[in-house]
Amino acid sequence: MDERPAADIGKRSDPACWVALHGEAMFAYARLRLGDSDAAEEAVQEALLAAYRSRDRFDGRSSERTWLIGILRHKVLDRIRRDRREAEHTEEVRWYKRGHWAQKQQKWPDTLEDEEIKGTVVKALETLPEQMRRALVLREVDRIPSETVCEILGVSRTNLWTLIHRGKLRLRQAVTEQISGGAR
Repeated sequence: MDERPAADIGKRSDPACWVALHGEAMFAYARLRLGDSDAAEEAVQEALLAAYRSRDRFDGRSSERTWLIGILRHKVLDRIRRDRREAEHTEEVRWYKRGHWAQKQQKWPDTLEDEEIKGTVVKALETLPEQMRRALVLREVDRIPSETVCEILGVSRTNLWTLIHRGKLRLRQAVTEQISGGAR
């Protein structure tokens, strides 16, 4: 959320101040969706560069942060598409070399969130398989249409809903365990 007074909404700040004003929010946005700090930093850098190049087109109908996050959203989606294509190629090569599919494992770093339940949900998201986490975040958090998420992730509509359903069950279990464990 933009923390400037309402009177300042729609005004442009100096691009040299964008990282100080919006960098943390942009990084948190990208990290949740990409699950990797390095990838999130790259996406933020790409978004800031794209915003700088198109800064004259910012018309002020939204806050500057909303505009920057909008650009970042497209960079994140591009990254997810690129990662999917690379993963498909890598998996084809691995399968060819080993004769079976290898599981790719990635650890998502600890969250920056302080609130207990929100932190529990974010930590639970970290434990989900990458495809499941991305499906949940893109569809349920970002509210991207199912057809678009299917295209981005390269899955069928049925597979998307299976990923989301199983992900929600895992998140519910993690939150329930946190609440019941904290009540003791």
